[in-house]
Amino acid sequence: MDSKDTEILKVLEKDARAPVKDLAVMLDIPEDEVNARIDALKKNKIIRKFNTIIDWKRAGVEKVYAIIQVKVVPQERAGFARIAKEISNDSRVVGVYVASGEYDLMVYVCGNNIDEISDFTTDKLAPKKDVVGTNTHIILKIFKKDGAEFFDNEVERLKISL
Repeated sequence: MDSKDTEILKVLEKDARAPVKDLAVMLDIPEDEVNARIDALKKNKIIRKFNTIIDWKRAGVEKVYAIIQVKVVPQERAGFARIAKEISNDSRVVGVYVASGEYDLMVYVCGNNIDEISDFTTDKLAPKKDVVGTNTHIILKIFKKDGAEFFDNEVERLKISL
């Protein structure tokens, strides 16, 4: 990996749909080289996935998000890796992070309703023998997610009637 790869990553991180043609112009290299570099970055698992960030509320689809703090008993030789991988396998889990502080893991989950979040916590997460405590935070409103703002910059003004 070199500085051109780093620049490709920086651009794609902000806009995964950035045209190869534009990247080639920015980096002053041929388009086929940009494609080859992106393929190599994917093959080496540096690029893990290309995402689309969707405002489900604006699309009229209800989603419920939560952050669940989890205390676990670290396993000999594996630390938190085994339990973190196990939790990651659930389709409702959007992210799993090892963190410092009172809780060991931060689990970001998404469901179609609060019952799905509750079922995940009570039926899948809490009963695990390595889990010794959880603290669930339901996300009430999203202002920014994965670098995308979820608010309009227009200033709402009060209506004046005479």
